[in-house]
Amino acid sequence: MKTLTLLMLFPLVCFAQNQNKLSFELGIGNNNFSMKDLNQFYVDSIAVKNEMLDKGISAGNQFFMGIKYRPNSLFDIGFYGNYQTGKTAGRPKQILTDNFGNQIGTKEIDFILKTEAIGLGISNCWYISHFLKFQEKENKILNRFHIGLELNAGIGFSRASLDFRDPELIGGSTYNYFMSRDFQGQANLKFEYDYLKSPVISSIGLKFGYQYFNTQTLKDRNGENWVVQGNTPINLNFSGVFGMVYLSVGK
Repeated sequence: MKTLTLLMLFPLVCFAQNQNKLSFELGIGNNNFSMKDLNQFYVDSIAVKNEMLDKGISAGNQFFMGIKYRPNSLFDIGFYGNYQTGKTAGRPKQILTDNFGNQIGTKEIDFILKTEAIGLGISNCWYISHFLKFQEKENKILNRFHIGLELNAGIGFSRASLDFRDPELIGGSTYNYFMSRDFQGQANLKFEYDYLKSPVISSIGLKFGYQYFNTQTLKDRNGENWVVQGNTPINLNFSGVFGMVYLSVGK
């Protein structure tokens, strides 16, 4: 983690030719998640066996925003924030009983297992197109095209929630959640095209990369570890490949 942070801060001491572009970036995409412990020890071993869910969580969405400062055509540096979420749902059966505890029937309720994470940190991109001298090309497409290697490093705040709802009752729900946090790192290639250069620089692009984000053991609202089957602690693993489309506006 220290090595990655130092690498991302290195541009602050190596300003070259002045470009001074400040930009704001918004993106949306899809992530693959590992979620090995959650899926193996809770979903497969408990929820699926008890017909609460049909499958685990293996993918989700990511929403990204960042503010970047690009002093030259070689690199930019700034801050990012992202929100990631994935979920799976089922309709388990609830046993209905009379006043004496005798079963009189069953009914279906809604169950949603949801994972979420908010990440905050430092973002740095090194532009491969700088070395290919795209900005010096006479071709109007190439001189507006950028290819970069982007690195994001920060801290992620994660949460898993279990939400049981009775659709026939207003406010008839049971809700529980577990939280954790840990280091979040992303590395991706970005492909960007400036479709406007005046009065502001507006760009659209694609990102493809890998995220490492494996949390510590989840804790409930009382600070107790989430443990299933007597002795198995549960954590969230958002690690996996991702793709994203984004819009950047700067001046």
